[in-house]
Amino acid sequence: MTKPTDNIMYRSTNPGDRIEPNQTLEEKAKQLAVDAPDITGDHIVVPTYFIAEYANGEKQALHHVRDAKKISDLIQQMAFAELNDSWESVREVHFFNWTSIILTLALLALTIPILVGIF
Repeated sequence: MTKPTDNIMYRSTNPGDRIEPNQTLEEKAKQLAVDAPDITGDHIVVPTYFIAEYANGEKQALHHVRDAKKISDLIQQMAFAELNDSWESVREVHFFNWTSIILTLALLALTIPILVGIF
């Protein structure tokens, strides 16, 4: 027998936001919260769950409203990791172009006496 509060627990303004307790990960991945045209004419598609895969191989379905903080934290971690990866590649490629430095100093050494002689 269901309690009256059971139905209230899963009510939502948007039917796509409903949280069904017995869904598999694949069913959650396919559920859409919004799939409709916008007032601007664009077609908006928002998944109800974002599937997060962690480094240890674990997959977790994060609800776009209930788990918004976790989703935000994951996005920040991914951005931080991407930034660190880009800095690593910059450090590896960083080198001096000695030829251009020598040519610049040679031209400077030739130009200074000429400028001193003119002025």
